[in-house]
Amino acid sequence: MVRTGPCRPPPTPGNSCVVAPASWSSSSELNEAPAPGRGDGPLEEVLLGLLERHPDARLAALAGDRVPELVDLPASVPVDGRPVVIGQQVRQLVAPVDRAAVVRLWAEARARGAGVAPVTLQGEPEVPGSLYMLDLRATHGAMVLVFHPGPPEEADREAVASVRLPVLPARFARARKDATAMFVAVDPALTEILGWTEDELVGHRAIEFIHPDDVDNALANWIEMLERPGPAPSLRLRHRHREGSWVWMEVTNVNLLSSPDAGYVVADMVDISDEMAAHEAVRAREQLLAQVTETVPVGLFHADTTGNLLFSNRRMAEITGVPLDAHLDQLVAVVAKADRPRLEGALLAVSKGAEADLELSLLPPDGHTRFCAVSLRPLRGSTGAVTGVTGCLEDTTAVVRTRRELEAQIARDGLTRCLNRATTLARLQEILDNQEDGQAYGTAVIFMDMDRFKPVNDSHGHAVGDEVLVRMAERIRSSVRAGDLVGRFGGDEFVVVCPGVSGSEQALDIARSLAARVLGPVRIRDRSVDVQASFGVAFTVAAGMEAARVIEEADGAMYDSKRQGRAEPVMAVVS
Repeated sequence: MVRTGPCRPPPTPGNSCVVAPASWSSSSELNEAPAPGRGDGPLEEVLLGLLERHPDARLAALAGDRVPELVDLPASVPVDGRPVVIGQQVRQLVAPVDRAAVVRLWAEARARGAGVAPVTLQGEPEVPGSLYMLDLRATHGAMVLVFHPGPPEEADREAVASVRLPVLPARFARARKDATAMFVAVDPALTEILGWTEDELVGHRAIEFIHPDDVDNALANWIEMLERPGPAPSLRLRHRHREGSWVWMEVTNVNLLSSPDAGYVVADMVDISDEMAAHEAVRAREQLLAQVTETVPVGLFHADTTGNLLFSNRRMAEITGVPLDAHLDQLVAVVAKADRPRLEGALLAVSKGAEADLELSLLPPDGHTRFCAVSLRPLRGSTGAVTGVTGCLEDTTAVVRTRRELEAQIARDGLTRCLNRATTLARLQEILDNQEDGQAYGTAVIFMDMDRFKPVNDSHGHAVGDEVLVRMAERIRSSVRAGDLVGRFGGDEFVVVCPGVSGSEQALDIARSLAARVLGPVRIRDRSVDVQASFGVAFTVAAGMEAARVIEEADGAMYDSKRQGRAEPVMAVVS
């Protein structure tokens, strides 16, 4: 459980609370309030006093929370013609022997508000002096450095020692620890955040209040901090609340153990429970979303505008065979070649803000062809610009195959498995619609009607008659060319559609060849049934011809053949 203590409002400018300087030893010293109206007066007074007592002082400014950097002196600082140090790195400010002192001084100023150290400026070894660092970030946006020749005056030391820092809001706390990480002083904010009293914290090591899972990180950070003065890297630790819950705090330990004016470690502690709770809520939502995406029976993915798959679930990999961290090009590559242009066009449209839904055939590495329904949607950023694409793939292989089987069943005659009348007409119309005037090849239709079939049913029964029809259908299918269509048009009527025929002579030759192959006795069980038929042929090269008319012409020619009684195909040219 994450818990935060009640928060006090932050201090307002001009009426701040203060935290004691280096001399404090109890939490009461951390809470002494300045006189009304003083605000940040102590630090401002120290700065003005230094400038008044040292008219030859030089000024500089530092910024940066982790690494100090020289910056331009804020315009709000009164310069009054004094030299200002600019354009140098901090390490170039003082002589090499004093660089470590500057780092310690910076850490002390961050922890106490002000500090002073004897230094020599770089390039001026004959001018030793005093460097003051004042934490004026609240009023001037930077730490202000004041250097003057000679040792610190007594008034200067007293001024620095008198500095008191503003007390921070309740989510910010400060504590002092010794070298063993034992609390030697805590401020009221820490007791308010954690619920422990001052007596329950002081005299105990900080490690006693840290979550067991965070102890190793805390110890490693403490050891690193002890190796050198100044602040250690910040870290986030869970601290035990008095009621047994855990409070997330970001801790920055500042090593002032070697400072003659300190001799302790300052711990700046920030209650980040709200932030961590928000992170935890986001993480929980992400985990829930991840669980949901792994339980749905569809493939899901998210790609950026360059095609990188930022997310895809396991079902996506199962359907496509594409790895979870692949590129969108790998997904396109498993799509059947005939369907790739449609998918690429859809992705392009989505990149411009459109939506797309399409059906695709996939050829994944496992060799099993799959059919998928694909939905693509643009993903937009805060400005409304398209930042990526989200996609959903549903494996519809079983549905498509079932649909095709049903379509095949609907399209075929139940007895002979030839195309039925409606399908034959529809396919013929498609062929005729694709013809163009003046082309070298046309379409032939052969209409076949069995002669004297009724006596077969009357003499042998309908079961034998049906068997004769089945055998005839098999003979016709085995006798036509590849690409020709065979349909059953009526009871004993069959139609053969022959596209790509060079002329009426070839059409007639195809019909004669068919007659020679299909006519003759059919052996049914223990009897033989003689099969005869008449053939009519219609041929056309005209564009847009109606299928019904071509069938009608072939049917008429078939009756001419029947009247001749010789099973000889009769030709009709349709113009």
